[in-house]
Amino acid sequence: MKRFLAILLTTLGLSFSLSAQEHNRRPPAPAPPRPTPTPTKAPSAIEDDSGWVNFKSTLGRFSVLVPETPQDKTETTQSEHGPYTTHLFVVRDPKNVYLIGWVDYDPSFNFNRQAELEANRDNFVKGISATLVATRATTIDGYPAIEFTAETSDRTFKSRVYMVGRRPYQIVVGYPKDDPDAEATSRFFNSFKVQP
Repeated sequence: MKRFLAILLTTLGLSFSLSAQEHNRRPPAPAPPRPTPTPTKAPSAIEDDSGWVNFKSTLGRFSVLVPETPQDKTETTQSEHGPYTTHLFVVRDPKNVYLIGWVDYDPSFNFNRQAELEANRDNFVKGISATLVATRATTIDGYPAIEFTAETSDRTFKSRVYMVGRRPYQIVVGYPKDDPDAEATSRFFNSFKVQP
């Protein structure tokens, strides 16, 4: 039995919400509470020469370059295996959407790390009603990861899911299907660094 993070996207301005979901062998969780801003350890952001922000989250133990300071949404959900907390940072520019999310599980909850990576990928693709175009298992900065690409009728989503200790992270760039932004995607992905 495993739990996983799933980031769900909707169209029309790409409004985002995040909820932790459970694998099908567990009973469905009650409707999650509405996300609220994280009240502790405010993240920091410093603009670089290009106008992008070097965003750092102490709580999230990561840094990343993004077009502007992301908005933070956090929620904690109770489950039969203890509480788990999901976190999501979102940035939208006129063309692209950038997401960084992670889950903190109850310390007593044990799960299979590879299955957790795959569940994040599969449930993200299902959550946005997309088709998985490409996927590969890899190691990034020494951490097990999956990179994948998914498409809807009008958008392409590139994502990486990392497993750092007991914490799964997912980063995503979504852009118009006919107008990829390889430079921005590479900049975002290559700048994402996690401290164990």
